[in-house]
Amino acid sequence: MQVRVLMTILACFILITLLVLIRKYIDAINVALPIFKPYELAVDNNQPEFANVSDWVNKLSNKSSSPFIYPAPVLQVKLLLEDDILESDEEVFRVSVGAIDDYQFFCVNQVFSSHKIKYSYYKVGDNIWLVVLTKDENYLRSVLDKLKYYEINYILAKA
Repeated sequence: MQVRVLMTILACFILITLLVLIRKYIDAINVALPIFKPYELAVDNNQPEFANVSDWVNKLSNKSSSPFIYPAPVLQVKLLLEDDILESDEEVFRVSVGAIDDYQFFCVNQVFSSHKIKYSYYKVGDNIWLVVLTKDENYLRSVLDKLKYYEINYILAKA
């Protein structure tokens, strides 16, 4: 009988402890968390106002198109005339750069123009040939070697 009494007292003690723990748990859940405001940076009123980004797009799209159409794209032609060749002591070289795209052709023009080398070009089939006027063949070869950077291969021949 003493065991039953002790078991009952122990059961009551555990029950009371359990109820107290449940009550504290419920109180802990119901505690309101503090509200934190985000940090706001100071606003500088002296900054200029920028136009809405989409405004310029709308203005451009609403702009009426040009009332005329160009008949052809602009074409630039450079020719070495016979008089230029006869007057100078420079040698004439023919350079074949093969079939190249527009960007590579632009690179050829830029390289020769930047080194102030007189040249003209013509096309036979898909191959582009350059007629180059220069005094020094070694200098021409050094300039042509710069075309390899743009993946342009060449064949040099003396005319």
